[in-house]
Amino acid sequence: MSVCSIMENLPLVSVVMATFNESADFISKAIESILEQTYNNLELLILDDSTSESIRGLIDSYESQDTRIKVIRKAERMKFIPALNIGLQCAKGKYVARMDADDIALKDRIEKQVNFMERNPAVAVCGGAINIINEKNEITGERFYPLKCKRMAIYRNPLAHPTVIMRKENINNGFVYNEKLKNAEDLDLWLRYITNGYALCNLKDKLLNYRVCGDLAMKRGKEQFQTDLKIRISHFSFRFFFFSICSIVAGFLLTCLPLRIFSYLYKKENESIIVHR
Repeated sequence: MSVCSIMENLPLVSVVMATFNESADFISKAIESILEQTYNNLELLILDDSTSESIRGLIDSYESQDTRIKVIRKAERMKFIPALNIGLQCAKGKYVARMDADDIALKDRIEKQVNFMERNPAVAVCGGAINIINEKNEITGERFYPLKCKRMAIYRNPLAHPTVIMRKENINNGFVYNEKLKNAEDLDLWLRYITNGYALCNLKDKLLNYRVCGDLAMKRGKEQFQTDLKIRISHFSFRFFFFSICSIVAGFLLTCLPLRIFSYLYKKENESIIVHR
């Protein structure tokens, strides 16, 4: 069997990445990590909202060198969540993967996820574990997520957003990001999947180097948790009554905790992060 015929049998994967004036070095590493994937049948959709001419020129140079790259720009600034939805709508693949412009995908990320999704047609979204890197691309830690997401979704986000791959057929059926939200758009989408009976999973494998510049510390304030609570309430479902009640109660408690207590719980929760010294 020829290489071309093998490629035709592989499902197309659309990788959606939004750019907003990130470092040129970060963007280059993110793009190259997708182009160098062991899984070749992909397209990279770059939703470019950059105002820097040098960044726009850099992205255009990649597009001119590789036909798998498609750059999408609008006359007016898109903003992050609407840009993601434009990418989801323009995606031609059977699967749609997320990627952030300052992260680095591990070489076999897409291959592992496609293999899993092909073998598990009941799974709607698949994520995975991550390495944590700093601005110098040094690995400073790692985080693992549960293989099944429903229990963790009661009290926190069960997926690392830039690691996920989704089925285009579900996107076509309305599973897109809520553009009314300023943040937590991923949590909103995962809860929508769960309360509609879909399965979300994580691979045990590391899929991505996730960049955190500065100290890895609690940055989420009460405003963020109030947003999370509103999202949890909006997805109340009698079909998943116990899950919905537990999710709302957990979200409410997080908004009520004094910052000192929450800081302690946050550190305990993040014992899944193993810091390399």
